[in-house]
Amino acid sequence: MQGPKIQTREQTEGRDRIKHIRRKGATAPFLFILVLICAFFFAGTSSAAEKKVRKASVQKEGAINDATVIDYFKKAQEQLRKGEIDNAIPTLLRIHDYSEDVLKTVKFFQGQYEKVANDPAVPQGEKENIIIKLKRMAQLVPKYTNLKEVSAYDLGYAYAKRGDSEKARKYLLEVLETAPFSIKQDSLWMKSKRLLLGLYNLEGEF
Repeated sequence: MQGPKIQTREQTEGRDRIKHIRRKGATAPFLFILVLICAFFFAGTSSAAEKKVRKASVQKEGAINDATVIDYFKKAQEQLRKGEIDNAIPTLLRIHDYSEDVLKTVKFFQGQYEKVANDPAVPQGEKENIIIKLKRMAQLVPKYTNLKEVSAYDLGYAYAKRGDSEKARKYLLEVLETAPFSIKQDSLWMKSKRLLLGLYNLEGEF
């Protein structure tokens, strides 16, 4: 009968190392998968956060109203001076459309309020309040008329620079139809005329 085999310390340590390696080998894939999941999770969270920041920034930059329209107009003018045509066009389009909408709104309410102001049945106090509002609206007309005309010219200029003659002609014709006629060489009307005729290759013809 053989007695129990006595293992040396080296054999015992070797067996323990093998078990440790086996356990480590079984654990490694799990840890690797866990690391990947965490990486994807945090990457997704970071990406979502960045998208929210960009969306908020776009919404903030696109907020054109009576309090901000002049600042945006100056920004677009500066971009044109620097030759940043593609950056200037979207802002100019928003300024132009906003100005056009304001003018239409003012015209609508002016017509309604003038009817009330001229109605003998309306109490004098209400008429006075309406007259004050009409004066305020009247002050908006030259401001937004100018913004609409100048932004239209700038769009014509920008599209001409970009090689889009069709859009350029559209906005330049709008200026010629709405801006005051003037033969002064630096007037908006004459600058629009020269640029438009240049697109038709008709400089100096009329």
